[in-house]
Amino acid sequence: MTAHELHTENNLFRAIANGDEKAFEQLFNQYRNKVYTIAWKITGSEALAEEIVLDVFLKVWLKREQLPGLEYFTAWLFTITRNRVFKTLKQLAQQATNQSITDQEEWLLPPVASSSERLLEKEYRQILHDAVSRLSPQQKKVYQLIKENGMKREEAAKALNLSPETVKRHLAEAMQVIRTYCSYHLGTYATLLIIKELL
Repeated sequence: MTAHELHTENNLFRAIANGDEKAFEQLFNQYRNKVYTIAWKITGSEALAEEIVLDVFLKVWLKREQLPGLEYFTAWLFTITRNRVFKTLKQLAQQATNQSITDQEEWLLPPVASSSERLLEKEYRQILHDAVSRLSPQQKKVYQLIKENGMKREEAAKALNLSPETVKRHLAEAMQVIRTYCSYHLGTYATLLIIKELL
């Protein structure tokens, strides 16, 4: 990394530390594929890799005030990614053996408590509802069966008389529409929160 690139990245970190969502979106776009690749190679699951990406960047946002003081951001980010991947694998192993998961991650968002937070959650839900209403009829059916009714892709394909690959494509397109709509109306951080809940 050149001195100019380092200076530019330091400016980006300072902006994020001050709550600049546009700067955070730039960082997210710059590093999301690297995080995704690591998560996908270890878990072998696209869905888990996407969830890990969102969890990792939620933690980055929550710890954004630390960014300007980091000497090696990439190493810090990959450490978070590695820890989150292994946490996921541990949870999957526990679920497979029907063991209860009692260890909670210290950086998870606290439950909604205040009236202002409840109002924000209501706003998020309304915007999500509006985003879903913009889906094509087929995208909406696939989205509702899988994300709202909890069906597996193969079950949804059978219910809609479609191939699993077609269902996968419709779901990916639906999620892209929702991401774009929510990001436009809420900003990157709030969109990450909403999309994380959908995974």
